[in-house]
Amino acid sequence: MDTAGEEDYQTMVDEWIKAAEGFLLLFAINDKESFKALEDKYKRIEKNNKEKAPIIVVGNKCDLEDKREITKEQGMEFANKIGAKYYETSALTDFNKNCKVVFQSCAHMIMNNLNSEIKKKKDCCNIY
Repeated sequence: MDTAGEEDYQTMVDEWIKAAEGFLLLFAINDKESFKALEDKYKRIEKNNKEKAPIIVVGNKCDLEDKREITKEQGMEFANKIGAKYYETSALTDFNKNCKVVFQSCAHMIMNNLNSEIKKKKDCCNIY
């Protein structure tokens, strides 16, 4: 779910959150406001996603180290507080630093959740 222009789709956001199987909470390391906004986004996810889908916190634009407003430690602290993984990425640098890793990690976490649900259903119903 890309929340750019979110204000135009407020009525749909909660439904998207309910249906989601994983989340990437992104902020720009050079923008304190984008980091502050994560708390509200997380609360909205927590309220609407009862399945407890995996979350990854992503500090983007790590190529702008000299303009950094949010430290890596602050990003990691927030991620730890909500039980999420933390990565820093750059879509600008060579090979899109960590972008692929973030999506692969999220997909892996989603698949693990789905496999756990299938196993629970099999164990519950004695289906082998």
